[in-house]
Amino acid sequence: MPNGNPSDARRRQAATGVLAIAMPGAARLEAIFGERAARQALRELGDAADALIRRLLAQHEILEHHRQDAAGRWSVLFRLRRNALARDLQETCGAIEAAGRGLAQPLPAQVLGAGTGMRMPLGLLARPLAADAWAAQGGQCPPGWLQPDLLAPPGGALEDGAAEAVEAILAGRQGVRTLLQPIVRMRDRAVVGYEALSRGPQGSVLEQPDRLFAAAGACGRTLDMELHCAALALRRTRGRLPPGRFLALNLGPQALACATQRLPLQGRRDVLFELTEHLPLDGAMELSAAVTGLRAQGFGLALDDTGCGFADLDTVRVLRPGIAKLCITVVRHAGQGALLDADIAGSVAQLHQLGCRVLAEGVETQAQHDALCACGVELAQGWLYGRPAAVDEVLPPSLA
Repeated sequence: MPNGNPSDARRRQAATGVLAIAMPGAARLEAIFGERAARQALRELGDAADALIRRLLAQHEILEHHRQDAAGRWSVLFRLRRNALARDLQETCGAIEAAGRGLAQPLPAQVLGAGTGMRMPLGLLARPLAADAWAAQGGQCPPGWLQPDLLAPPGGALEDGAAEAVEAILAGRQGVRTLLQPIVRMRDRAVVGYEALSRGPQGSVLEQPDRLFAAAGACGRTLDMELHCAALALRRTRGRLPPGRFLALNLGPQALACATQRLPLQGRRDVLFELTEHLPLDGAMELSAAVTGLRAQGFGLALDDTGCGFADLDTVRVLRPGIAKLCITVVRHAGQGALLDADIAGSVAQLHQLGCRVLAEGVETQAQHDALCACGVELAQGWLYGRPAAVDEVLPPSLA
C-alpha cells in the first residue's frame, strides 16, 4: 500500500514545472557559418544553456532533461522544493523566468560573436507543468510554448512612440508621479512607513508601472528609469516623513549597487531599499558588498516577494535584510486552511531565525490579517490598510 495522503501526492506532482531555452533562428546559423561550424556553435550554446538552467534551478530538483542542440532547444522538468518556504509555483516560475531572460541575453554574443549573437537572441520561459503532461509530450514542451512571441527578450517590443516617451520622461519633459502606500504594524495597525510607487504620465500609454518599466527595458534604460523614479521619491519626501517612519524604495540589483553614488541620499536615515529582482545565489553574493556599504551608512534592506523566488533563504543568509516581504500570492493563501497557514507560519519562523522582520504584502481582508497575525507576521501593507495615494495627499507640506 502506498504511504501518504493522496492530496499530498497530488500537491507534489502539481509542484513541477518546465524551464526552456530556445533560439528561434537556430536554423539560419548553417547559412551564416557553414554546417560544421554551426553544429559546433549550437553545442557550445547548449553547454551555456545547461549551465544557466542549473544556475537558475540550484535550489530545486531537476527531474528530466531534454537537449536538442541542432534545433536550438533545451528544456528540463523540475520539481519545486517546498521544504524551505511556503511557495507558489506560478509566482516562482515567473521569478525564474524574469531573472533567466536577463541572464540569457549575453550568451549568444559570447558564443556566436557580437554581430550574429545580437541578431539572434535566446528566449527563455518557465511554466508550471505536471510530470504526466511532460511525459505525454515525449519529454518536450507542449506545442506552441517555444514560439518566438513567448520567448521574447526582456521588455518585449516597443509600442509606437514609447521610446520617445521614455526619453522625455528621463529628461524631465514628462512627469513621473510618486504614490505612497502605508506599511503598518499588524498588532495595532499603526503606520510605520510607506512604499514609494511610481506611475508614468497620467493618461499616457506608459501610465501603469508594468508598461513604464517594460518600455524602459526595451530601450535599454531600466537602470536609468529606476534611479529617476527613486530620486523623485526621495526629493518629494525629504523632510516630510513623521519621526520614526521610513520610506521604502524599489530598486533592482544594478540600481542598488550604485544607489549611494547616484541618488540624493544626503542626510537621509529614513530610507529602506527594497530589492525587487530575484537572483541566483551567486548573484546575491556579488551584491553583498554593496548591501554591506548601504547598511554601514544607515540604510535598511528589504527582500521583496519572499516565497516567489528560487533561493530565498540562502539569499537572506547572504544579504541579511532587515525585512523579508512575503510574496503576495503566498499572502492570498492565508486563512484558507490549517495546512496552508502552517506553511506560512513555518516560513515566518525560519525568517525570524535569520533575523528578519516579516512583512505581508497585498493584505486585502480581515481574515488574511487575522491569519497572518497568528502566523507571527509583524508588518503588512495592502488595500485593507490603505491604497496608494499621491505624496501631497499623504504627507504634510513640511515638518517645520
